[in-house]
Amino acid sequence: MLPKFKQQGYPAPFAPLLMAGLALVLATGLALVPLLLVFQWDWWDFPWKPSGLTRIVLTASHVFSGFLVLALIGAVWTVHARAGWLRQERHISGTGLLLTVGILTITAPLLLYVSHENSLTWIATAHAAFGGLLPLILLGHVLWRRKR
Repeated sequence: MLPKFKQQGYPAPFAPLLMAGLALVLATGLALVPLLLVFQWDWWDFPWKPSGLTRIVLTASHVFSGFLVLALIGAVWTVHARAGWLRQERHISGTGLLLTVGILTITAPLLLYVSHENSLTWIATAHAAFGGLLPLILLGHVLWRRKR
């Protein structure tokens, strides 16, 4: 378990569950990128894309793990993020994490409800780009803590 979460009173399975959820949402999101390239950007000669049941399972896993991570981030916000903000620790990376999660949270339902094709392409691309950026910001946030 991450020591900061233990110090702040989170239950022992919290950090591993958060990291597993983040890993699952990242892995399924990466597996869905070929669909973005084929269906939104018309990259027809892509070597592999999920289809049929695989596509459904990947999408459902991505949505489920996204909801799990979002719920856990809500728990992180109430104690961990507020405490760090009050202690004036890692404002830049913490704010970057929250903004990135916010953008992902806004773009996710837009993927389902926007019908304008050009807008949908850019929303899906932004969602994928910020989803790929999230682990990098998180890594910077964790490593910055360990350097001190």
